[in-house]
Amino acid sequence: MSKVAVWAKLMLAKEDQLRIKHFFSDEFGIPARKVLKRMHISVYHSRRPMKGLVPTQESINLELSVAETRFMVMYPGGENPRSDINPANHAIGIRLHKQSNSIESVREFRSRLLEYESNQVLGKRNPSTHNRSAFGARNFQPHMSLLKPGSVLDDNIKEIAAEFRKEFETLKFDRFVTDIDR
Repeated sequence: MSKVAVWAKLMLAKEDQLRIKHFFSDEFGIPARKVLKRMHISVYHSRRPMKGLVPTQESINLELSVAETRFMVMYPGGENPRSDINPANHAIGIRLHKQSNSIESVREFRSRLLEYESNQVLGKRNPSTHNRSAFGARNFQPHMSLLKPGSVLDDNIKEIAAEFRKEFETLKFDRFVTDIDR
C-alpha cells in the first residue's frame, strides 16, 4: 500500500485567524510567528488511500461557541493539567467539550469520511465512529492548535483561557476541505 494521508478539516475563517493573532500579540506579547497559520479542526485523518474519495473544498458557515471550548496542551493527555507535562514545551490549542451544542455539526462533517472506510482500508482495525478513530489517536476529540511550542509559560494558560473566552464569543469556520497527501 502506498503512503497516503487523508485529512478532512474545518477551516477557521481568515478574519478570526487575524483576530486570534492580534489577541495573543496585543494581550500577552506573544510574537506573531508563534501563532499558527491555517487554523482548523481536523475532523478525520487516515493513513490509507480511500477508494472514491477526491480532494474537495466546500464553503460552509459554522460558528462554534468559545464558551464550549477548553484550552489544552497539544500532547497525549494534555486535556487536563498534569505535573509531568510542561505547557511551555508544547503547542497550545482548544478543544470542544463533549457536551458542546456544536459537536453534532462537527460529527456531520466527520460522518462524510466514515463511509469511505472499506475493509481494504481498515484491514484488522475497527471502523471509526463519532467518538473513536481507526487511525491516529484512538478517541476523536475536535480540537484546534493555536500556538506553537514555546509560546506560553507553564503557569499562565488559565489566565490566557479566561481572557480568550472574554474576547471571543464564537469562532467562524468557512470551509470544509478534504486533502489527500501522497
